[in-house]
Amino acid sequence: MSMRAVAKEAGCSPAALYTLFPHKRALLRNIWEEAFSALDDALEKAARGKRRPIETLKRLGRAFVDFWLAHPDHFRAIFLIEDKVVEPGELYFVDTSQSLERLIGLFYKVAAEAIEAGEIAGDNPKMTIEIIFCALHGVTAGLISMPEYAWEDPGLLGGRMTDVLMAGLAAK
Repeated sequence: MSMRAVAKEAGCSPAALYTLFPHKRALLRNIWEEAFSALDDALEKAARGKRRPIETLKRLGRAFVDFWLAHPDHFRAIFLIEDKVVEPGELYFVDTSQSLERLIGLFYKVAAEAIEAGEIAGDNPKMTIEIIFCALHGVTAGLISMPEYAWEDPGLLGGRMTDVLMAGLAAK
């Protein structure tokens, strides 16, 4: 992806694009932040209501996969384009994103509640959400990056994987 190609798609000149985004990384960070903000909204909606924490985690997991399946181009832009720190003192997107911080905070809070309620084994919410993120990311990446494979039912696969993951986390 070049800034010239983006400007052409946007119907503006490269110079006009550079007035908004001084470099490609700034443009990408904007796209990433907007995508994570929209994901935050979907996850907050999924977390609403009174239910057991493990059920909320299942709903969050399904919402996470469903969101990316509905927005595969955002998934590719975020997870298939490496965030490279170039200048001294620059920080990675994961270190500066408020939307990503809210997303992690929501998962952390619910995982801690599930551990406290005895619904998930262990005592480390951070490790729990890292396991969840890796599993969710894996199933989502498979579905999005291998569209030529005849998946049985992509819509159900994320939910089933989430159910199996939670059952495994609950095992004592």
